[in-house]
Amino acid sequence: MRQPDLDQAPTVSTRTVACALCGSHDIAETVCETRDFCYETCANSFRYVRCAGCDNLYLANRPDLCELSVIYPQNYLTYDYESSLGPIISALRNKVQAKKIKPIARYAQDDDIILDVGCGAGDFLELIQRFGAPGWRAIGIDFSPQAVARARSKGLEVIEGRIEDMADDRPEGVGVIVMNQLIEHVEDPQKVMTICHDMLRPGGVLILETPNPNAWEAVLFRARYWGGWHAPRHWNIFTPEPLGKAAAACGLEPLGVEYTLNPFSWLHSIQYLLRERFGWDRVGRLSDVDRFVPLALASSLDVVQKAVTGRTSNQRLIFTRRD
Repeated sequence: MRQPDLDQAPTVSTRTVACALCGSHDIAETVCETRDFCYETCANSFRYVRCAGCDNLYLANRPDLCELSVIYPQNYLTYDYESSLGPIISALRNKVQAKKIKPIARYAQDDDIILDVGCGAGDFLELIQRFGAPGWRAIGIDFSPQAVARARSKGLEVIEGRIEDMADDRPEGVGVIVMNQLIEHVEDPQKVMTICHDMLRPGGVLILETPNPNAWEAVLFRARYWGGWHAPRHWNIFTPEPLGKAAAACGLEPLGVEYTLNPFSWLHSIQYLLRERFGWDRVGRLSDVDRFVPLALASSLDVVQKAVTGRTSNQRLIFTRRD
């Protein structure tokens, strides 16, 4: 078993936590023992468990907040997609991401504020400005100074900070709040959803995209290598029922669940298996997300999965403010 980079990485400080949704310390089972295979930021082993109280999946030994700058390194994907994926894959990704404007337009008014929480360097904000209604005001929020600086250099309106820490400077009367792959990263999902409820105008909607632990690759690689774990950055892995109950407690009413293609989940899962279990580092790198042929094959797998099951590893949950 070959893990040179992980073995040489530092150890981050962690703490044992209760379930973020129901507060229970009771654990039904340990679902996964894994490591930071994606960015190799730390040498820790991480444990995902199932809550006995509400069936939520969460990271039991969570990094302290002071370690955020370690576990989110400067080469983190959302900070600069084009450098990470290359111009061709990045352009293809933008074409897929542009389709996410349609569910926003389904609920937004012509003069609405569209808020992207966890906006990174602003790639999706640019798409909102390009393909959205002319009257929309697109605003982003991100805690990374590096990402915010890059977004602002593009002329985008971005607030720096964690949404949990914002009080006076957060937008009000927002029509649509988008959280693409964000809710699984936060310490207190219910607090974040409550803040979202308060920022939304009556009838405004919250659109969440988050990993689905019931997809084929999630089940196949669940014990260690599923890319959706993304340890130690994903702190909760949701199924629609627990997340829906948490949202309802915050005054948010569910409007529906949709599933979108996510070939990157297949690629990451296969790569982690090949590199750790078999020591096939060079072969594992062939499934890097910036390579066109593996990406095309993984996309085909996801198309088949969605046709057969109606689901993929990426779920989109839509909620509206209930007044």
